[in-house]
Amino acid sequence: MILDLDQMTDGETLTARVAIVGAGAVGLVLAITLARKGIDVIVLECGGQQFEGAAQELNAAEVAGRKHIGISEGRARVLGGTSTLWGGQVVAFNAIDFEAREWAGCSAWPLDLAELIPYYDRAADLLDLNVKHGEDMQLWQALNIEPPNLGEDFEMILTKYLPRTNLAAYFAKDLKTRANLRVVLHATVVDLCFNSQRSQINEILARSLSGRSAKVATTAIVLACGTIEASRLLLASARKNNALPWAQNKSVGRYFQDHLNLIAAHVEPIDKKVFGNAFDNIYVEGHKYKPKIHLRDCAQKKEKLLNIAAMFSYNPPLSEHLSNLNLFIRALMRGTLPPNLKNIPSHIVALAKVAWPFASRYIIEHRAFHPIGLGIYLDLHCEQQPIWASAIQLDDRRVDAHGIPLVKLNWQVAGREIETMARFCEKLQTRLAEAGIAQLEIDARLKARDISILDACRDAYHHCGGLMMADSAEQGVVDRELRVFGTDNMYVAGSAVFRSSGFANPTFTAFALALRLADHLGENL
Repeated sequence: MILDLDQMTDGETLTARVAIVGAGAVGLVLAITLARKGIDVIVLECGGQQFEGAAQELNAAEVAGRKHIGISEGRARVLGGTSTLWGGQVVAFNAIDFEAREWAGCSAWPLDLAELIPYYDRAADLLDLNVKHGEDMQLWQALNIEPPNLGEDFEMILTKYLPRTNLAAYFAKDLKTRANLRVVLHATVVDLCFNSQRSQINEILARSLSGRSAKVATTAIVLACGTIEASRLLLASARKNNALPWAQNKSVGRYFQDHLNLIAAHVEPIDKKVFGNAFDNIYVEGHKYKPKIHLRDCAQKKEKLLNIAAMFSYNPPLSEHLSNLNLFIRALMRGTLPPNLKNIPSHIVALAKVAWPFASRYIIEHRAFHPIGLGIYLDLHCEQQPIWASAIQLDDRRVDAHGIPLVKLNWQVAGREIETMARFCEKLQTRLAEAGIAQLEIDARLKARDISILDACRDAYHHCGGLMMADSAEQGVVDRELRVFGTDNMYVAGSAVFRSSGFANPTFTAFALALRLADHLGENL
């Protein structure tokens, strides 16, 4: 059932066993799973069913450290959250991501990959992915193609894409018809009301931009409102009431991470057919898969490197045409006026030139077509070393429309990432040439380990950390069950709890953790 706070009685009190803050990708996966278990759930979403400028303005933030585009462009206050924006790529973490790695500044998570594999598989079932963990080889076999042998240091992986990316649309039937699931739109959480012992939440206060308010009485609360906003909510509430359990926890907001993306090399295929068969996108039974090259765990340990992977990107002008056409189609599907309407004819003309070879390769070989002669580039996705100085903080000068301090993001990068990116490229350059696949022309700044190469890196909109999972409050903010230390019934879902970021898009792992949390709540409520 979808409600709107602006259409409710002012001051109304709602009750639910579980209250979830945020109706984004992770919040919806958790809410749907709990509701299907028969648990009464309320989801508080500060946006509406469509994008609204006033709601997006609540994301206003200052960037005090390195330039970070995702602080504004990578956050969406709307039903469905950032699932209304993303491409739907999902890939699991590796075993090494959960282990202690002194050379990378990473301490161990309080759980390991083996514990999460069943939840990765459950997430795949929930979201209609047609492969389970570790079944990439079956996809290559379906195409009668042997993936290239890149030696002992590299492995070929296939990242998967959801067939439907907007999870609000995907779960539309549940959201509209389940009596034990209520989503309240335009409901920004502005206060957390604890009992006298400050260990358990009694009520949540929500308010709309029009001034209407509501209270939610709940047995458990889950913050699933994104890495930035979840940290902001804990910081702001602790500033308001320094007796709260996390008010003295110095880790709140710390160790913020994002992936470093870098166009690191120009690529010249040696054998165009072999190159295309190895690295063009795959389409099987309506599902899309992208081949990537990953640095194996053993190579990371041997050379003391961070986790990293790469894909090949093609001709930025052509990619721009595809992106703009995709933006146009998505806007029409949302029922809104496309912002790039006047430029669409030129994009269509450019794409028409490659329409036939694209269609024929897709239909006959189930692969994407890329006009290789227009330029190929090696695009790196590098893990960021978690450091204390990289932090989500509060802006002491500005507040939002609800009077809550805005965010100040101090994104800092240690610099160890440069060596990882350089060694990855150098090793891959040798291996691709030996295999007769391609030649790499590596960026001279990267080869020289010039720190200025960091200025060419861009963030990936993959916000991690800030409320890290740990064995104790001295090491992090939430325990292995994702419960905030010092509380009995307050949890955090999403990549804010990650201790490290690996190379992978964090969403799939956030889904797995959300399903694990759903089991925990189901057993304990």
